[in-house]
Amino acid sequence: MVHFQQSRDQTAIDNALQLMEEVIKLTPDGHTKKAERLSSLGNAYFCQFEQLGKLRDIENAILFNQQAVDLTPDGHAEKAARLNDLGATFFRRFEGLGELKDIENAILVIQQAVDLTPDDHYDKGKQLGNLGNAFVRRFEHLGELKDMENAILVNQQAVDLPTPDDQAGKATRLNNLGNAFFRRFECLGELGDIENAIFLNQQAVDLTPGNHPDKAVWLNSLGNAFFRRYQRLSELRDIKNAICFHQQAAVDLTPDDHPDKARLLGNLGNTLQGRFKLLGKPEDMENAILVNQKAVDLTPDGRADKPEWLNSLGAAFKCRFEHLGDPRDLENEILVMRQAVKLTPDGHASKARRLSHLGDAFIRRFECLCDLGDIEEAIEAYKQATKNTSSHPVTRYDAACCWANLCSKYQSPSLALDAYTVAMEIIPRVVWFGQKVHHRYKELPNIGRTINVAAAMAISVGELSRAVEWLEEGRSIVWKQILQLRTPLDELQQQHPDIADKLSKVSLALDNAGTSRFQNIDLQIKHASAEEEAQNHRRLAVQYEELLQQVRELDGFDSFLRPKKLSELAPAARNGPVVVVSVAELRCDALVLCTSGEIIPVPLPTFSYKQAETLRSKLLLLLQGRHVRGDQNEDRASRTVVKGNQDHFKSVLADLWSHVVQPILSQLEQALYENAHHSLPHITWCATGALAFLPLHAAGIYGSHDSTKNMNISDFAVSSYTTTLTAMLGFGSKPKQGPTKTPGVLIVSQPGTPGLTSLPGTVGEVEAIQRYTSPDHTCHLTHELATVEAVRDEMSKHEIIHLACHGIQDMENPLKSAFSLYDGGLELNKLMGLAVLSTKNAELAVLSACQTATGDENLPEEAVHLAAGMLAVGYPSVIATMWSIGDKDAPLVADHVYANLLGRHDSSESQKEKLTPAYALHEAVKHLREEIGEMNFVRWVPFIHFGV
Repeated sequence: MVHFQQSRDQTAIDNALQLMEEVIKLTPDGHTKKAERLSSLGNAYFCQFEQLGKLRDIENAILFNQQAVDLTPDGHAEKAARLNDLGATFFRRFEGLGELKDIENAILVIQQAVDLTPDDHYDKGKQLGNLGNAFVRRFEHLGELKDMENAILVNQQAVDLPTPDDQAGKATRLNNLGNAFFRRFECLGELGDIENAIFLNQQAVDLTPGNHPDKAVWLNSLGNAFFRRYQRLSELRDIKNAICFHQQAAVDLTPDDHPDKARLLGNLGNTLQGRFKLLGKPEDMENAILVNQKAVDLTPDGRADKPEWLNSLGAAFKCRFEHLGDPRDLENEILVMRQAVKLTPDGHASKARRLSHLGDAFIRRFECLCDLGDIEEAIEAYKQATKNTSSHPVTRYDAACCWANLCSKYQSPSLALDAYTVAMEIIPRVVWFGQKVHHRYKELPNIGRTINVAAAMAISVGELSRAVEWLEEGRSIVWKQILQLRTPLDELQQQHPDIADKLSKVSLALDNAGTSRFQNIDLQIKHASAEEEAQNHRRLAVQYEELLQQVRELDGFDSFLRPKKLSELAPAARNGPVVVVSVAELRCDALVLCTSGEIIPVPLPTFSYKQAETLRSKLLLLLQGRHVRGDQNEDRASRTVVKGNQDHFKSVLADLWSHVVQPILSQLEQALYENAHHSLPHITWCATGALAFLPLHAAGIYGSHDSTKNMNISDFAVSSYTTTLTAMLGFGSKPKQGPTKTPGVLIVSQPGTPGLTSLPGTVGEVEAIQRYTSPDHTCHLTHELATVEAVRDEMSKHEIIHLACHGIQDMENPLKSAFSLYDGGLELNKLMGLAVLSTKNAELAVLSACQTATGDENLPEEAVHLAAGMLAVGYPSVIATMWSIGDKDAPLVADHVYANLLGRHDSSESQKEKLTPAYALHEAVKHLREEIGEMNFVRWVPFIHFGV
């Protein structure tokens, strides 16, 4: 056997097998050497399988190794080794046939071997490596993240074992751990994982001499890691390294009769295709097809990895078709993709990906031949892809979107709605609790656009309730996830206290994990706590989802924490109509939720998705030209008004009036005035897409030569905004301060924040506020007293908070947007740390700071801004700014806001209306317009109100 392993001499192994079988026949069942000889025979068959890849050899290896284990008592010194050998044979048969029971058995028996082996034993590292590899293979088959976490855990344990004299074993363990990080990168996309994979795989290669039989395997792993990093970062040196290492592994070091030859060739073909896409050299494409075809030809149909090589070959045909346009390549692509799908069992993690590739191929053929049969084939492929729940959620979500798009173009809107329904169900898995918040935000831009299109489709067929529900479900997804973890569980606690306690504890831990500052795993694998934190986070997410499922199975809790239906959302309009404006490429509409619960649809035929994008870009350029956006260190002072900018701003507001606001108001006259009584009616805007960044509250015709044509929304209604309908539900019945109770006011001012430009106007702003507040109910933190900790401590003690300081919108990491205080930023992350219940008396937050309602233009549906943060913390009303405000304007607005809020105490109905924050701000901005001139848009337009 030793001679075979060193020389791969087939005659030697045949002789060894024949001799061993004779010895076994001569050994009686009760002989002490029987188990040892069975083990040796099983391992000999295993070695022959490794050389020849014949199924009967691995069957014999399992048979004899199982007999050896059965004959070995539990306390025997060789029990662990024989269990490990048996596990290795199950593992290899799984790689050949893909039968789930084999990888389950492999994990079971190798885990037993690990448990029986002390840490200082020579075989411990090999056993841990085998167990880790088995977890990886089961992950690849089922897609369960816990297998990936276990793989990293046990492989890390193997690497950490003290084995100073075992260079070859050390290389194996390093390669195994690198491969585990590689697989998790493919699942979660965290760049730190692929960096770790390259670092570890490179170490494995460096430790291994050129003539070692495993050198090719380590080079292949390293090539794979470089190729994946190339796909992520598009750096030329990575694709060059990948091809170099794959060439050495597949061609230079591996003979054609080696069982791993096909796998190594397939990976070489993928990297050659990648370089062709980058540099366009035809020889790379031809070579990619040749090596992928050879990989397929070397692999019998029964092998579990055959579908992957077929998939790679199909991708190579696709690439050449796109380059040369030869229809034969397209036919070949469909042929091999069909085979790949057929050979992939249902439930396999790669099934959805291969079905999606097949669907893509049918679409390409339809574009050439215009045969609607290809559309039907593509729809069926995408539909089947969505059903494979073990596949990656992003793959399934993308398939659902393709399915919906095809139905809307070539079939019917109702069938498209079926597909969009499936997409909506998958979204929580794409934007998953088990990922850090910053990672979840990366997935959201495309999701937001899809939801808007889905809602537009629902509107087109009169499904107004579904459109409202979908638009609500698709807005502020991450905010709602965070708040969901903080939802009071009173009813559940009363009826099922045990599960309520478990859910509460897991929710708290998951909330802390999701908003933790730690984001990346260290390249050197030195910070074990970071890896433990990441794995613990994902375990908590799985546990949370399992608990939710258990709760929903209880009587009366089937809708627990599920997306809200229209009947639950309708109370958001109890104080006046809420206008949800849907902006999609298909169409634009307003859906007006009335106090009666009725939905009034208002088509906006003269407005479009493109026009909304154009208006947003136009406004952004205007503001950047005025230096009121884009520089976080600017003071609040606005620049001198430029006539040309006035005209451009005027045209933006006129377009919003003519194409959006005026058509809505004309349809709403009766609904608008239902609750208005003796004052202007109140309207709440909930806009989607680019419209979420535009000042609907200021829409109008200004500066017309014919004064009778001048009109704007403030002549007809008081405007507020809301991030979601859900945000308004918890506050609609919130008790307001009684006429005799004086609210507590926390004033935070920073006239001279260290490192930032001074804000002298905040001094006058504070003085204006204090004219209307009671000294006994006012806390003023300024200069060095206004620290992050001090402000957080005082927030829960006061009904009103007024922040007069710099505000910073962080576009790279939205959750780091902050109020600039004396010792640092009060970030959204830190605001999330405030329990909602601690602010149960909160009434109003006035954010007299720059960019407090700016948001991130890449996340229009998420409302990732400071105003949204204050709503999430528990303030029912928030006054904020869309861009930097004038340092001289802030005191004037504050004076009139607080005069309306606190300075009037008579009991007339009209005065009571004006005591609410929305009306107080409306009057204050009206006064500011009179002071500075209404054409000075940049100074008065940014002041807005959120909430109730």
